Amino acid sequence: MPLKIIARNMGTWNAPLVPPFQSNIPRFTGVTGAEARIELISWHRKLAIKKIRLPKIYRNTELDKQLRTRRTKGEVQILHWAKLARVDCPLVYFADPARAEIVMEYVEGNLLKDLDDPSGNQLSNESQRANLNTMFESLGRSAARLHVKDIIHGDLTTKNIIVSSARSGPVLIDFGLSFISERLEDRAEDLHLLKQALISSTDSKTATTRFRRFLNGYSSVVSATEAALITRQMTEIERRGRYARVD
Repeated sequence: MPLKIIARNMGTWNAPLVPPFQSNIPRFTGVTGAEARIELISWHRKLAIKKIRLPKIYRNTELDKQLRTRRTKGEVQILHWAKLARVDCPLVYFADPARAEIVMEYVEGNLLKDLDDPSGNQLSNESQRANLNTMFESLGRSAARLHVKDIIHGDLTTKNIIVSSARSGPVLIDFGLSFISERLEDRAEDLHLLKQALISSTDSKTATTRFRRFLNGYSSVVSATEAALITRQMTEIERRGRYARVD
């Protein structure tokens, strides 16, 4: 699908709109990662997220600009395709690939990693734990819907999933590393990343329960044969990791 169709409410890529930022709108403290800076801003009198891909001083200037432009376009396009696949993710309000900027919906809620962290004391009763198990099953369905459309999230961990009381299921965020692929290995790597995140953030029994519920949801969308192939490939990835580890 042409990018200009995705941006039909934002202008075209060659003629980006001027963002409605005002000098008197307060700016919020941002977070700078390896690839981008994330800021909480005011957009048409509501909170929004502004993502700016940062230039890399070690790269050729023109090449750097081309890469950031292309990756910005790609992220917006994949967010659009994820919406079409019925996966809950932030709505894009505005994008300027030439400046490597995206303005998207701010989703209020908790990161799944914080809810699943025993030290955070977030899960105070059995009902909350049961709700979280259900959330992982819903997350499995979302991941499967992405994979059915050949969308690989690329960083499917609990730090990139928001649980919001205003939404019926998990909200997937940070599609900066996402790409299109039909490879079984890439799909299995998405699942492997999530499993490793669970193992590193909670006890073994809880991690096993959460991931089993995730697989239940995943298997409800894809065929039984495909689910078996992906889980087998994930086991192979884990085997290679154990073999390569140096103690």
